[in-house]
Amino acid sequence: MSPVYAESQLPISDSTATLNTVSDLEQHRHSAEALELEAASLLPKPAAEPAIESHIAEIAFPLHAMTQADTSTLQPSQLAVSDRWQFSVEPYVFVPFRVQADATVAGRSASIELGLGNILNFDRAFNAGIRLEAQKNRLGLIFDGFYVSAQNSGNLEVTFPPGSLPGIGANIPIPVQTSADASLSIRQGLIDLAASYRVVDTTLGDSAAAPKSFPRLVFAPSLGLRINILSQKLEVDDVRINNIPVGNLPLPISLPVNQDFRLNRTTVEPLIGAQIGLDLSERWTVDLRGDVSGFNLNADTNLTWNLLVGAQYQLSPNTSLQLSYRFNGFDFEDGSGLTRANLNLRQNGLLLGATFHF
Repeated sequence: MSPVYAESQLPISDSTATLNTVSDLEQHRHSAEALELEAASLLPKPAAEPAIESHIAEIAFPLHAMTQADTSTLQPSQLAVSDRWQFSVEPYVFVPFRVQADATVAGRSASIELGLGNILNFDRAFNAGIRLEAQKNRLGLIFDGFYVSAQNSGNLEVTFPPGSLPGIGANIPIPVQTSADASLSIRQGLIDLAASYRVVDTTLGDSAAAPKSFPRLVFAPSLGLRINILSQKLEVDDVRINNIPVGNLPLPISLPVNQDFRLNRTTVEPLIGAQIGLDLSERWTVDLRGDVSGFNLNADTNLTWNLLVGAQYQLSPNTSLQLSYRFNGFDFEDGSGLTRANLNLRQNGLLLGATFHF
């Protein structure tokens, strides 16, 4: 080994001491820097300029508002429609001011005409129903059951087809209009199963003027099925023929009939309807609702229609009252001769209901 190379080498112990010295110096330097930072943190900070604080507040407020928004102050058009199902139950009574019905049972025809004097006489005219609705977002499901009952008895005009009277009346070859001790009753049940969709649900006023702006318009067409259950009964005791002589018998001619004529018919038919609602305020809503079904299916003539114009008043968040004027019609005809069945029914009057929401 050359002397120069030998002199440049340190003993192992001396090299280790040198490394330890360098490490100690680095530790002291880092400790000094840490002490300087700690001292700086203890010194009072200069106050921020007002302009800077204002700018920081302007930035922080929208961020807070976006994360902590109060949905109670948003407009209806800004709120997402509830994703949960909402239900309502509405029992109602229809008080007809006028009932007019022309009915034919087994070829025999009679009429009913009732006015205001029969409003509270429920054995002569009675109408009631219940409507159930389920709503989720814009989709709605509807069940509506409606019952109609009308009856008239006493001295009624009854028309018999040719050859249908008993005894000597069987020889009369033309329809015979008689005065009879008779009773005519009509019962009809309507069961509607439909789905609706709110194609329009919007505020007509300025949505930025108030948290809840009015008026608000809703339009919802509906499509479904109607089950139409019809029952008619004509009871005839004695008849009197006043204008057609039979043989040499003097007028009027009395004939004992003592027969009951019945019709029971159930049909399932398509149903189309629509509802237009206008929210005027937190409490008041006016609406127009109508439907039509039958379209001459299942019979020679088969058509049922309803039209309601009314208003609702919100008593509480869960209860509202409804007052409407209702027009109702039913046209049905099928068969011929002694099997002919017919009903032309017209009603109009007040519909009174209470709706419970949950």
